[in-house]
Amino acid sequence: MLTDKDIEKQNFLSWYCMYATSDDIRVARASNNTVVDRLLNEYSYEIERINMSRNICMRKFSRFANGVK
Repeated sequence: MLTDKDIEKQNFLSWYCMYATSDDIRVARASNNTVVDRLLNEYSYEIERINMSRNICMRKFSRFANGVK
């Protein structure tokens, strides 16, 4: 069963890494800077892993789109 902390983590990572635009993040920081900073510090490792995975996938798919294997 998921705890409240697990749900917070999933929600924040989904929002930050998949759905939020730079404007959304700027507005969130303006209104809740301490909370956003805490979450960024707490989940920075996961954010970095997600970004690295996304970059690897994008490079791989762009190579296939260009006909390179």
